[in-house]
Amino acid sequence: MIAPVPAFVLASSLFISSSVSSVSSVINLFAQAPDEVTRLLQEYVRIDTSNPPGDTRAAADFLAGVLEREGIRVTRYESEPGKAIVYGRLKATVSPPAGKALVLLHHMDVVPADRAQWKTDPFAPVVRDNALWGRGAFDMKGQAVSQLMAFLMLKRQRVPLARDVILLAEPDEEVGGATGARWMIANHYAELDPEYVIDEGGFGSREMFAPGKLVYGISVAEKKIVWLKIRAEGVAGHGSQPIEQNANDHLVNALQRLLAEPPGARTVPAKDSIVEIMRTRVGTLAQNKFTNAIQRSTISLTWFKSGVGDPPKINVIPSVAEAGLDCRVLPGTTRDQWIADVRRRLGDPPLKIDVVNESDDPIVTSQDSALYRNLEAAIIRRHPDAVVTPMLIPYGTDSNAFRPKGVKSYGIFPAIVPADVVSQMHGDAERVPLDAVAEAAQVLFDALRATLEPK
Repeated sequence: MIAPVPAFVLASSLFISSSVSSVSSVINLFAQAPDEVTRLLQEYVRIDTSNPPGDTRAAADFLAGVLEREGIRVTRYESEPGKAIVYGRLKATVSPPAGKALVLLHHMDVVPADRAQWKTDPFAPVVRDNALWGRGAFDMKGQAVSQLMAFLMLKRQRVPLARDVILLAEPDEEVGGATGARWMIANHYAELDPEYVIDEGGFGSREMFAPGKLVYGISVAEKKIVWLKIRAEGVAGHGSQPIEQNANDHLVNALQRLLAEPPGARTVPAKDSIVEIMRTRVGTLAQNKFTNAIQRSTISLTWFKSGVGDPPKINVIPSVAEAGLDCRVLPGTTRDQWIADVRRRLGDPPLKIDVVNESDDPIVTSQDSALYRNLEAAIIRRHPDAVVTPMLIPYGTDSNAFRPKGVKSYGIFPAIVPADVVSQMHGDAERVPLDAVAEAAQVLFDALRATLEPK
């Protein structure tokens, strides 16, 4: 049970003070309120929401229980069996509201974990080195807890609200969002109809973006997802007698040609691109896989499928070979342009190319908004040396489903996250620093209060 008056409330003066120095406020807050943050995160990570199958009913029970104990009314939806959605709303305290709602959005599902590769049970979270380890700790249950705490503090502190605030927890993000955010948009958009969404995407780091420089990236756009299946068809035969029509040979040789030619960095004109804005604000970007991925279109070869029998017979030449390509394409290149370029580089016209999944074309959210300015100000108050910049992210989020509706969607976990933590997203040592969760809750609360209080 959560105590009726959590320790977190004892730190409310620190939480809502924008004049306290960044380091002391974060440390003091967390020192006075470790139990609630840690307990919520442990309980949440312990619930196995691996997708597939992505059953979020137990997670929805957990979140609904937290909100209802605080006197917050909860609405639940079920897009299909096992796909539960939680919707909590704080109503504006002025009439009429000054604007449309603000949504705190997170996904409950997580990617599967290979238990054989984990040193701990991924669904028996442990605290070590002031971090909580477990599947979903960073992506995105740790971020969810920071949103939840900020949301609860709005209620506990009776902050006057000029507009409604919604906490929305949904399933299915890790497999495209068809029964999660996209289902809510298609079936219950009137209950949302937000001006703003805060989601995952950006974060703060002292080494990820630029060496020796504290940078916070707020994501305002993401690359287009184009998942492709490449299929080679040949002639089956005996492995003792090589043939030209070996499907494996055709596929391997074509993929070698494809990957030998790095994708171009073509995007929208440089003066208008988010990457160029980042370079202007940050300077020379660090050299790592993350910054590489946001500066150019990329291809990752993620799977092969071939052979006859299980296990495959080593002396049989198969008639079919397939491979999967995870392509992430910069704004400014359409799907058809991208596929045409992939086909050219494969250099084998008979190969079949099928689109397995495609995201919406990227839309860039303007940074010229009250919420963006208040997020930036809340970060700078705690870290005057920080550089805050809009950013493009290399992965997909549910924000991309809201942007076509004209919603100002920002992705930010407003805390300093070590590069090795970011690199373990979807990895076998996923974790999140507990003080980062507390700091993110503080920053979100400050930014929300500044955005929501009546002027």
